[in-house]
Amino acid sequence: MHTGTSADILQLQSLLRRIEAAENAGDAGELANMLAEDAVLMVPDQPVQEGKAACVSFATDVMTGLLTQFERRIVYVSSEVRALGDYGFDRGSFSVTLTPKSGGKISRETGKYFFLYSRAPGSSWKIARAIVNLNAHETDQHDHQSVGA
Repeated sequence: MHTGTSADILQLQSLLRRIEAAENAGDAGELANMLAEDAVLMVPDQPVQEGKAACVSFATDVMTGLLTQFERRIVYVSSEVRALGDYGFDRGSFSVTLTPKSGGKISRETGKYFFLYSRAPGSSWKIARAIVNLNAHETDQHDHQSVGA
């Protein structure tokens, strides 16, 4: 479902693709460019990160740690995108695949996300809030079947 001007919706969809590309490349600098100064990240099993500096530091640490050990690929799929004045949001699902660089079992997680965007008059959309939630772990047999999908 899409609500808002078509230009706003296209910008928000483009921003999601930029987030995805930055995460897959491990580019915390590009992610920082997309964050509002008052950004808040809420991710599983971690304290809430408040403010752009804290969010960038957290993202840098997580991406550096993961990408030294794994090839990581995340894919976001929007279910609902809306732009409402100076705020917009994107709600959807994601899947992330981690392939150990040293060999071994490939792991795959799925989950849900909610990104709230803000915009100052005349400026671009920025990530104001990001909430990520993992789905319950699937059985090992199902994980092996879904990795090739």
